[in-house]
Amino acid sequence: MVKNFKKRSIALGLYILSAIFMIPIYWLITSSLKTNIEITRIPPTFWPEQLAFENFVDVIHRLDFARTFFNSAVVSISATLLIVIFSTMAGYAFAKKKFLGKNFLMMMLIGTMTIPATVLLLPLFFVIIKIGLYDNLLALILPFGVTIFGIFFMKQYIEDIPDSLIEAARIDGCGELRIFFSIIVPLIKPAITSLVIIEFVNNWNSFTMPLVLLRSPDNFTLPLRIGLLAKDTVAVPWASLMAGNVLTVLPVVIAFLFMQRFFIKGILGGSVKG
Repeated sequence: MVKNFKKRSIALGLYILSAIFMIPIYWLITSSLKTNIEITRIPPTFWPEQLAFENFVDVIHRLDFARTFFNSAVVSISATLLIVIFSTMAGYAFAKKKFLGKNFLMMMLIGTMTIPATVLLLPLFFVIIKIGLYDNLLALILPFGVTIFGIFFMKQYIEDIPDSLIEAARIDGCGELRIFFSIIVPLIKPAITSLVIIEFVNNWNSFTMPLVLLRSPDNFTLPLRIGLLAKDTVAVPWASLMAGNVLTVLPVVIAFLFMQRFFIKGILGGSVKG
């Protein structure tokens, strides 16, 4: 009886928390279907009086959506691919290789995670200008092709792979590349999926770096276009902004729904030792 009550209480609490977290999503979707007048009305309406689907047509035109979506996709997919490749390789080296100063170097890398990104913004800006990548999508890909978080995350997961498995592969004549791609990578697919989701979302939602490193509207990404949308008119087009945010969030939500099972497995697998 007590156990059933406890389980039901926990379930009820989780349902309440889920409802609270869904409120911003619900408000975003309903606001994207309202007119500008209805959005700013006090008291607010909790459902559109008249569905304004023209908001999506308007924002697609304002954002030059096809080109802007393509820019965001290129940047996010390319940067995420590089992060996964290099972070997995570095994580394997830190987890299974022995070299001088390994622990010290890992501590130094983790220490850099405490440095605010804004501190590195100005030096990065000058480096990008010097190498001729300013106002180029490569400026949003190459400098962010590896992350300390990615290295640490993959290291923690790869450490759980038994050393005996790797030694057996070496005895059978496998080289390092074959060990990495044929043994390590298949065993860490949940971790790779988790890293893909985390880094894709980070790059997809990036606003500050595109704002600093891009100048031409043809190269703008979706978050930057939406952020600058309010400056195009005297009155803030709230309905178009909400519709634009729905279109921006949708690809991330779809990707997460397809890969959530692997995402949860990867997070749990990398956090448990033994």
